[in-house]
Amino acid sequence: MADMNGHMGCGAPGSADVDVAGGVPGACWFVAVVSHNGEHAVARRLGERGYVTYVASQREMRVWRDGRRKEVDRVVIPSTVFVCCAEHERRDVVKVQGVSRFLMNRAGAGGVCPAVVPDVQMDRLRFMLGATDRRVEFVERPLRAGMQVRVVRGSLRGLVGEVVYAAEPEVGVADDVSSARLLIRLDILGCATVKISPLDLQPIDV
Repeated sequence: MADMNGHMGCGAPGSADVDVAGGVPGACWFVAVVSHNGEHAVARRLGERGYVTYVASQREMRVWRDGRRKEVDRVVIPSTVFVCCAEHERRDVVKVQGVSRFLMNRAGAGGVCPAVVPDVQMDRLRFMLGATDRRVEFVERPLRAGMQVRVVRGSLRGLVGEVVYAAEPEVGVADDVSSARLLIRLDILGCATVKISPLDLQPIDV
């Protein structure tokens, strides 16, 4: 895929939240784990080296106790900077001040390898954050049908059940995060289900 500057690899920025423009042939989106509250600083340093970076953030009004109000960038995925680079460039990226490591995919068919985010998923994330004025929350582990979960807040707190339905978010629709259904099995009778927000659920490792 070529971007607006003719570069190949990562797609062109989908919103003004992209920190740097650029790219290299054969590049893809890797996930750099960075120091706490250092997301934008790391992105700037990487930009100075010519890398495309993206910090998932939203503009929001912050109100202090003394009444002061200021519009700030709220980082939606803390300690994370998406970096578009080629595989051989990761050694250069990890040397940049504030970069701790790359997120690894430990569930891949080929064993442990660096996690790569497909262009289409990055486009959807950037579109959502750039187009909606609703607050976007990030759920660290996506819910899947059949996943065992525990309710961690609300009136059902402590309940353990199974996800029977988890909707894929529609592009630009932040409210779709609330579309999930919890199932409690009663083997001799059937199942009881209830609609619940994924933000209230915590996956159980089995």
